[in-house]
Amino acid sequence: MEALLAFGVNWKLLVIQGLNFGLLLFVLYKFLYKPLFALLDKRQQVIEKGLSDAVEAAGEKEKVVKEKEVILASAREEGGKLTERLRKEAIAEEKSILRDAQERSAAIFAEAREKADAEREHLLRESEKEVARMAVLATEKILKGNHQLAP
Repeated sequence: MEALLAFGVNWKLLVIQGLNFGLLLFVLYKFLYKPLFALLDKRQQVIEKGLSDAVEAAGEKEKVVKEKEVILASAREEGGKLTERLRKEAIAEEKSILRDAQERSAAIFAEAREKADAEREHLLRESEKEVARMAVLATEKILKGNHQLAP
C-alpha cells in the first residue's frame, strides 16, 4: 500500500472509483447493452427471415415459371388439337357442301335435259304439224293447179 501512496494514489478513492465503475458497468449493461443487443438480435432475426422469405419466394417463382411453361405447353397442344379437329371438320363440311352442290347441279342438269327433251319433243310435234299443214297446202295447190288445167 505504501507503494500506492508513494505514487500519490489513495487506495480508498481507488476502491470507490472501482465500485463506481462496476456500478456504471452494471447500469449500462442492464439498461443499455442488454436492450441494444436484444434490438440487434431482433433486427438480425428480421433480416434472416427476410432472406429466407426471399429464397422461398425465388423457389416459388421457379415453381410458378415451370407451371406456366407446363400450362403453356398444354395450351399449345390443346390449341393444336383443336385446330386440327376444326380443320378436319372444315374439310368434311367442304366435302359435304361440294357433294350437295354436285347433287344439286346434277339435279338441275337432269331437269334442264328433261325440259330440253320436252321442248325438242314439242318442237318436233309442232314441226310435224307444220310439215303436215304444208303438205296439205301443197297438196291443195297441186290439186287446185290440176283442177285449173283440166277444164
